[in-house]
Amino acid sequence: GCRKTLVEEAQQKQVCAFDLSGPLLDHLAQQLGQTPIGQPGLYRQLRAAYYQRIDAINFSVAHDDGQRVAELPLADLVLIGVSRVGKTPLSMYLAMLGWKVANVPLVIEVPPPKALFEVDRQRVFGLMIEPTQLMLHRRTRQSALGVTTGPYFDRQNIAEELRAANRLFYQHGFTVINVTDKPIESSGDEIITILSRLVG
Repeated sequence: GCRKTLVEEAQQKQVCAFDLSGPLLDHLAQQLGQTPIGQPGLYRQLRAAYYQRIDAINFSVAHDDGQRVAELPLADLVLIGVSRVGKTPLSMYLAMLGWKVANVPLVIEVPPPKALFEVDRQRVFGLMIEPTQLMLHRRTRQSALGVTTGPYFDRQNIAEELRAANRLFYQHGFTVINVTDKPIESSGDEIITILSRLVG
């Protein structure tokens, strides 16, 4: 392959050449019982994938919980949903896989940011959950702070929040992902499958 060509070229041009990696590769091939692939640039590709993942994580952290909404169109995908539906954990899971994710909280009677509607609707995913499970998430989260009463925890209020979110999802043609009783990986894989069809 490359080694042989380099040696031959050096001899033809009467250039002194030392093959420093050849004996090592021969030794490794013998010890591992495998032939070298002979494909240059594999390490560079590996590093590129690593840096792409780091970029995705940095992007997702910077665009968590409605931050930098003007930059929503730069995201690979946008997650939207009511408080404690699981937007941040799902964003971080997808970011670890190399996707640039932004997430936006939906608050009843507060209009969503205009930039949300500049994003390709096929890249916007609305997270939906059963009211009872959402109430449990909220109580678990807030119990450490000693607050477990008020409209934020009221079942009727929660049901109305979810209805308003659902109306928004269907009004704008956003894909709905039901996260009730699902591990993050399942919801993430569902989103990736849909996006892969879009990209592919």
